[in-house]
Amino acid sequence: MRPAVSAALSLAALALVCAIRPAAAEAAPALPAATHAAPMQRVRDDAEQQARWFYSTLTGEIASRTGHPEVAYAELLRAARDMDSDDLFERAVAVALGAGHPHEALTAVDIWRDMQPRSLRAQAWRVHLLLGLKRDDDAVAASARLLAMTPQQQREQTVVALGEMLQGLHDPARALVLARRSLAAYPSMPQAQLVIATLQVQAGQVSGGVALAARALQADPSLRQAAALLLQHYTVDPVRADRLLARYFDSNPSDDALRLAWVESAAQQQRDTVALAQCRVLAQRRAGFAQVWLMLGSLQQQLGQAHAAETSLLRVLQLVEPAATAPQAPVAAASAAQEPAQAVPQEDLQRVYLALSELALQQGDTAGSARWLQRIAGSGSDVAVTLQRAKLLAAQGRGRDAVDLVQALPRAGATQRRQRLLALSELLQAMRQPARAYAVLESGMRSWGRDADYAYETAMAAQQAGKVSRALALLRGIVRAHPRYQPGLNALGYTLADRGIELQQARALIERALRLSPGNPFVMDSLGWVEFRLGHLARARTLLEQALQGRDDPGIAAHLAEVEWRRGAPARARTLLRQAWRAAPHDATVQRVMRRLGLKF
Repeated sequence: MRPAVSAALSLAALALVCAIRPAAAEAAPALPAATHAAPMQRVRDDAEQQARWFYSTLTGEIASRTGHPEVAYAELLRAARDMDSDDLFERAVAVALGAGHPHEALTAVDIWRDMQPRSLRAQAWRVHLLLGLKRDDDAVAASARLLAMTPQQQREQTVVALGEMLQGLHDPARALVLARRSLAAYPSMPQAQLVIATLQVQAGQVSGGVALAARALQADPSLRQAAALLLQHYTVDPVRADRLLARYFDSNPSDDALRLAWVESAAQQQRDTVALAQCRVLAQRRAGFAQVWLMLGSLQQQLGQAHAAETSLLRVLQLVEPAATAPQAPVAAASAAQEPAQAVPQEDLQRVYLALSELALQQGDTAGSARWLQRIAGSGSDVAVTLQRAKLLAAQGRGRDAVDLVQALPRAGATQRRQRLLALSELLQAMRQPARAYAVLESGMRSWGRDADYAYETAMAAQQAGKVSRALALLRGIVRAHPRYQPGLNALGYTLADRGIELQQARALIERALRLSPGNPFVMDSLGWVEFRLGHLARARTLLEQALQGRDDPGIAAHLAEVEWRRGAPARARTLLRQAWRAAPHDATVQRVMRRLGLKF
C-alpha cells in the first residue's frame, strides 16, 4: 500500500507554500490540496504558445473533474514542463495528491526543481511530500535547504509555517526530533524556539516547552504564539508568565482576546491582583460589554474593594437594563439610555443582585440590601439567595428567624442536606458564633467526612472555634486520604508553621501544594511564613513579595510586615501593616501581627 499524506499535513504545506511566495504573488488564491484551482493567467507574447497552455490546462482540468486523475496529471505535468509554469507544476502536484499518489507528486516536484532550482515553492512541496512519505533524513535536508534559500526577510515566516507543517504529523515525538534537526542552524531565532517549544508541549514535555516559549517571548515580546502558549500552560510558572505577558501587551495593547485569557488564567490561580489589573484595562477598552464589568466587579468584591465593586456591578445593570432606574445607581446615569440593552444569562443577573445586596449589607445598609434581594424572583429554594436573606435578617437583629430560614431549606436528598449544613455554618460564622458553626459541620462528618471539600470546611470551622487540635487531626486525615488535595496540604502546612511545630514537615507539605498550584499567592504566603519560622528571612521576604504581587491580601501584607520588622526595616513594616489594617481592621492575622510587634493604628 502506498503511503498517504494526511490532510492536516497538506494544509500545513499550503501554508508553507504561501509563506514563501514572493509578495507580488500573494494576491493569487491559495490552492487547496486536492481541489480545483485555476492557474494564474500569464501574459504571453506568442499566441500559439498561449493556446497550447490553455489547451493543456483545460484538458487536465476536464480529466480531473471527470474522474481521470492519471490523465489530468500527465496533461498538467506536460504543460508545466512546456510552459515552465509554477502554477501548472503546483496543480499537477495537487492532482496527484488528491488521487492518493504521493510518489507521482514527488516526481512532479523533482522535475519542477530541475527546471527551477531556486523555486521556493517547489522546495516547500518537496519538504511536505518527504514528510508524508516518512523519508525523514531527506525531509530534514530539504527543510534546511528551503530555509537557506529563503530570503532573510522571509525566513522567520517560513520557520513558523514549517512548524505548522510538523504539527500536522501524527507522531509528536517524531515531529519534535525533525524540528530540532531542521532548525539546528537557528538556535537563537525566537520563531525557531517557538516551533520547538510547541512541539515539546505536544510531545508531553510541557515544562521544557513552556520554558523555551518564555525564552522566545523574552527575545521577541511581540510574538503572539509564544504568549498564547504561556497562557495555555499558565499554571507551569505564573510569576514568569505574568512578567513576560506584561511585555507582550506593551507591544500589543489591543489584543483583547489574549488579555481576557490572561484574566481568566490568573483568576483561576487566585492571582486576583493580576487579574484585576488586566480586567480594568479590558473595561476601559470594552466599556460597553456587560460581562467585562461583571467580571471586574466580582474581582473587586473578592479583594474587598466594596465601592469599586458596586460601581462596576451597577454598570452591568445599566447595560442590561438601560431603561430601568436601578436603586442606588447614579453612576453614569446620563449615558445609560444611550446604551443598547444587552442580554446576559439569568444566573449572571442574579449574581449581580446578590453581590449588590451583600455589598450594601457590609456597609450597614440593610434597606438597600433588601431592595436588591427583592429583584430576585422565584428563587425561594435557592441556597445562595436564602443564605443572603438569612444574613439580612441576622443584621436586622432577627437571628432566630435567620437560622430558621436556613433550617427550612429542602433536605430530601443527600446533596440538599449537605448544602443546608454548609449554608447554616456560613450564617453562624457571619453571626460571630464560630463554636455553633463548627458543631453544625461536625454533625455531618459521619455522612460526608470522606469528601475532601466538606472535611476541609469542617477543619477551617474548627480553627475558627479555637479547636486547633481537632483541625489538625482533620487536615491530617484529608492529606492521607487525598494526597493531591492542594487546600488540605497548604492548610496543614500553614497551621503547623503558625504554631512553630514540625517545621520541616510543614515546608514539605506546602511545597507539595505549590507544585499542585504554582504561583498561588496563598500557598506562596504559607511557604514564606514557614521559611520565616525557620529563620530564612531573605527567602521568606522574596516569597511574600511575590505572593503580595499576585494578590493584595491583608494577611499576606501582615506576614511581610513581620518579616521586614525582623530584617531591620521597621518603617516599611509599619507602612505594610497600616495598609493591611486599614483594608481589614478585624482580620485575625493582621491583629496577631500587630500584637506581636506592639503596634497600634
